[in-house]
Amino acid sequence: MRFWRRDLPEAEAVPPAAEPAPTDLRAALREAYEQGRREERARHRGHPLIALVVFLVALVGAGMMYLAAREGSFSRGGQVVDEKLASAAGEAGAAGQSAGAAVADAGAGLQQQSVRR
Repeated sequence: MRFWRRDLPEAEAVPPAAEPAPTDLRAALREAYEQGRREERARHRGHPLIALVVFLVALVGAGMMYLAAREGSFSRGGQVVDEKLASAAGEAGAAGQSAGAAVADAGAGLQQQSVRR
């Protein structure tokens, strides 16, 4: 299809050389195939963190589909997820406050020990 690529020169008629042996053709074909596989593998190498993020998003999507099927609708499934997140946030907040109080008490204890010395 010469008319698509006008920058290509006309093909010249080249007399065929001596026919290569069939084993040479098979070896050359196999080598070309392997080289193509190596080049494609190098070109399509992905980043593992991106693959992990895509996997996690797909996992969350599958979980939402499961909840929607179990609850009968996406809105009810969303409500279940919201309730679970709210309870988890409340528990995390309480744990964070108690951990903060423990750190403050430890800091006050260290400060009193340093003042005594």
